[in-house]
Amino acid sequence: MSSRLALLILLAVPAAAAAGEISVPADTRSALSLTLHQDGPALIRDRRPAILDKGVTSLSLDGIPRTIRPGSAALDGAGLNVAERWVDAGLLSADRQLAAHLGRTVSVVWDAGASAQKAKVLAAEGTPLFEADGKVVAGQPSRIVYDSLAPGLAPRPSFRAQVEAESAGRRELELSYAADGLAWTSLASGELRGDTLALAVWADVSNASGADFTDATVRLVAGATQAGGGAPKMMMAARSGMADSAAPPQREAVGLYHVYTLPRPVTLRDGESRQVPLLPPAQVSVSRELALDPQGVHLFLSRVQDFRPQHPVLRLVFANTAKAGLGKPLPAGPIRVTMRGPGGEPVLLGEDHLPSLPEGAEARLTLGQSFDVTARRVQTDFQKVSAEVSESAWEVRLANGGEQPAVVTVREAFRSDWLVLEESVAHAKESATQVRWTVPVPAKGEAILRYRVRMK
Repeated sequence: MSSRLALLILLAVPAAAAAGEISVPADTRSALSLTLHQDGPALIRDRRPAILDKGVTSLSLDGIPRTIRPGSAALDGAGLNVAERWVDAGLLSADRQLAAHLGRTVSVVWDAGASAQKAKVLAAEGTPLFEADGKVVAGQPSRIVYDSLAPGLAPRPSFRAQVEAESAGRRELELSYAADGLAWTSLASGELRGDTLALAVWADVSNASGADFTDATVRLVAGATQAGGGAPKMMMAARSGMADSAAPPQREAVGLYHVYTLPRPVTLRDGESRQVPLLPPAQVSVSRELALDPQGVHLFLSRVQDFRPQHPVLRLVFANTAKAGLGKPLPAGPIRVTMRGPGGEPVLLGEDHLPSLPEGAEARLTLGQSFDVTARRVQTDFQKVSAEVSESAWEVRLANGGEQPAVVTVREAFRSDWLVLEESVAHAKESATQVRWTVPVPAKGEAILRYRVRMK
């Protein structure tokens, strides 16, 4: 017998898949909970009742996702000893079905339209061999008709175990395991109204595991977890549904993380995503900033040519405090900011990624470039004061083609040893190596920032 044929037989008929196997189907669940992480596998706890005899019994539990992590599954129950456990991948195929019928009689249709002929399966590897009417026939039939699916084969993954019960009776079995393909992310959106951001934060819960989960208690873990290897996360084209839960989840700190428990059970089918409110709507005080980000530090150490015009970026800054209108931990995730136009229709200002934002922290959202305001850096002088010291003079020419005046924050990053010798606007020191200037620019007008810096 070849190794391939032996493997097919082994896959088709697991050792504990005996005729007396008890099936505990998913539709008998008494409880189901999903703990979903933003960057790691989900943890599933699945409780099902079963009536067992005393002694050794083989169990089969279906409804298991195809993305289950190998070796993570465990089965518990009162007065129950698990002697063996494994996950049957449920890779049902014609090859496995044929291999499972070695030595058994099946109905073979050799040519389309011909009558079926009884034949014994002699070999399943490569070109099958059959014994029919006292002769050995090699070839691929048009069809093979089986009376039933071979024992141990299933169209979907299942958890199987051989257990020993101390006594007969009803028990609650608890199956727990880790699986990929179940995840969540925070989705934040805000409408900018003057100096206030009307903020809404939802949780997007998605399922690409290959299994359906009905009426599950769902917990969402916010924070970056350290996890080992396993099956990669799967991308999907998801069906989307909006959960009708009105109350936000209950939040509690667990170890290093924040855990949100959804207020009502959720049904999450394979390939589906649902959105539920994560935080109550908030009115958050924000400040706006038109910012010109620093150029490269190396440009201060040599002569350079003029730069092309740039457009400052719009940033929103807010503090995660109760005074600012928030004061609740914000999980990491994308955020979209809109603003009402003259006709009342929303206009997208931009999107950014909001990092995990604990209470008291500051958020800085970069939304997009200003259309009307442009900036051009020009090096007006450069000198080598010594072998290690350079001195350069710069102009930052700001132009505003809009109807409203603007204020531009110009930032530069220097090396550790620096000194501003001259400047047309006083700078503010943000760190040991970064400074900023705040420059007003009139409507339909221009402004020029001039400075000279010496750097080692």
